[in-house]
Amino acid sequence: MHKVPVDKSKRGSRWPLQWPLRLEKPPYWLNSEAGVYGKAAPEDFTADYQHWKNVVSKSYLNGMGINWSFVRNVMDMRAVYGGFAAALKDLKVWVMNVVPIESPDTLPIIYERGLFGLYHDWCESFNTYPRTYDLLHADHLFSTIKKSLKAVVAEVDRILRPDGNLILRDDAETIVEVEDLVKSLHWDVRMIYTNDNQGMLCVHKTYWRPKETETILSAMM
Repeated sequence: MHKVPVDKSKRGSRWPLQWPLRLEKPPYWLNSEAGVYGKAAPEDFTADYQHWKNVVSKSYLNGMGINWSFVRNVMDMRAVYGGFAAALKDLKVWVMNVVPIESPDTLPIIYERGLFGLYHDWCESFNTYPRTYDLLHADHLFSTIKKSLKAVVAEVDRILRPDGNLILRDDAETIVEVEDLVKSLHWDVRMIYTNDNQGMLCVHKTYWRPKETETILSAMM
């Protein structure tokens, strides 16, 4: 059986803050060591949350052509601290935060905020039971798995519902590659922007299906 830590600065030594304060404040057990983005971890946490609040309010909610009234299930494919999910707290959405296995282990922080999350290797399929998703969000994920880019886009196509949206933030080269791939799937590009080798892409999955049918005789034998 796990014992309660004696040191009050250690994780698990006290109850988390009440909601929504626990969502907005750095966990008490975050120390001053460097966080994911290079600042001291508590400062990193706060800067990340402020960043995503600004992005969501000034860009995602109004500038993407997304009808948020139809969005229920959301996935952040590279969640880091869960700041994107936290920035959506006033919307009626459910967010799955995914921490890639090769990324820093920030899942305990996500849990401390009162959010859902899990680890995943994006070179493998994602278990979508019992839900698929209306919106997928990927911040500088695809450029880290360039060798498996086509497979990951195919996986995105599988877990994203028709009429759903993908928001991608990454380097310009990756943005262009993904744009070409989703166009081959007959998705609509809602917005694309690149500047100083960084870019953003928002695409909408359509209900497109092939108009011509072909009988595969070998499948009937």
